[in-house]
Amino acid sequence: MENYRKLPVLSIYSKALADFKNNFFAMLLFSTLNYVSVILGVYTWRTPKFFVVLFFAYILWCYFFRFCFDKKPYLNFKATFASVAPSTKILVLSFVIMTILVLFPFALPFLGLGNTDGYLRFLNDKQMLDTILSVISLFIAPFIFFRPFFAWIASVLGNNKSLKFAFYHTKGNYWSIVCLLLILNIPYMIIEQGCQFLSIPDWGKYALLSPLIVYANLIMAKCYEYFFLEK
Repeated sequence: MENYRKLPVLSIYSKALADFKNNFFAMLLFSTLNYVSVILGVYTWRTPKFFVVLFFAYILWCYFFRFCFDKKPYLNFKATFASVAPSTKILVLSFVIMTILVLFPFALPFLGLGNTDGYLRFLNDKQMLDTILSVISLFIAPFIFFRPFFAWIASVLGNNKSLKFAFYHTKGNYWSIVCLLLILNIPYMIIEQGCQFLSIPDWGKYALLSPLIVYANLIMAKCYEYFFLEK
């Protein structure tokens, strides 16, 4: 039986937190820039300017991962361009699977299971739909996001960007990844519910979430380091 490296979930969190503290001012800057990109994205949504904001955010995160691994020059447009292919695959894969999950109930009436009106009422219940999709997303994220994301990080760093390579080196870690994502979702949920309870506007919520997003990406960096760079 082939032996696989098991992801040390708590150790990954600890190392990411240590990196955040050791590079606090840099992480604060990344958090601020991420906050700016999110706010601009909200206000430019469904306008041509949104693509400019999207380009800025993409460059920001490419720079972030090259900074994390001290891969100079940090701003490398050749590596950024190379990373477009795996990032596109991740987006397409995620979009297709989530679309199938949303539309799947409409196929059930043709199989004699339920009725279309019932599914329409379900889909109109946004809170219930969001909750169910969030739970489903958690359990399929290791396949459609988490492990493919490593291929994107590799491309940004100029390493092997094959999705097959990323999946092979993370075998046997499905439940560890789910556990990692589940723990990571807890502070997000606390902030979301807290802001809703206290009637904090969206701009305030995004300010609280931005450092957490940076920390989440640090966790991804530490996971990549564990699977692909450590011996």
